[in-house]
Amino acid sequence: MDALDVLNQEHRQIQHVLDVLTLAVERGRRGEFVSASLFLRAANFFRTYVDGSHHAKEMVLFQTMLVHRLPLSPGLLSQVTGEHGTGSEQALALQRAAEVTLREGVDPGGMLDAADAYLQLQRGHTTAEETQVFPLARRLLPAAVLERMRTRFARIEASHGPMSEAVEALERAFAPARPSWPGLLAGVRSF
Repeated sequence: MDALDVLNQEHRQIQHVLDVLTLAVERGRRGEFVSASLFLRAANFFRTYVDGSHHAKEMVLFQTMLVHRLPLSPGLLSQVTGEHGTGSEQALALQRAAEVTLREGVDPGGMLDAADAYLQLQRGHTTAEETQVFPLARRLLPAAVLERMRTRFARIEASHGPMSEAVEALERAFAPARPSWPGLLAGVRSF
């Protein structure tokens, strides 16, 4: 697995968390109970693993592409790095909204709005990276360069731990309830 495979794999893991959050937002919009702790844990995941680890790895890629003078379309790296900054701000807003909802027991509308804003940004962001940035890097960066990047990625990951473990922990914490008898509680979920 090379550096670009790592980034693609992490996109799938991040998408899994976004899917869980999307379901929670939909439930909240229908007036169903949603756990503010899910939103807080998702925000912490975004701040720690998406901002602190995944985006740091992508910055290694972007810097490498610039050093090797890859023919990027004007403004593409500005766009995706700008979206990283906006995503960081939105993850912080989600964290604060979830904390207020938990602490004060207020209507979750602000928390749902903050989650929606983050989800909207992420929908187009990953697509731009996977359809424009990554294919160009795969085509034009030498294998040895990709291998050195993978080594740098391992150092970044060491400071946060594996993203996959964080995703699994979130999934376990907010997985659908498992009924004791088949069919008894089929529609019950814990988030």
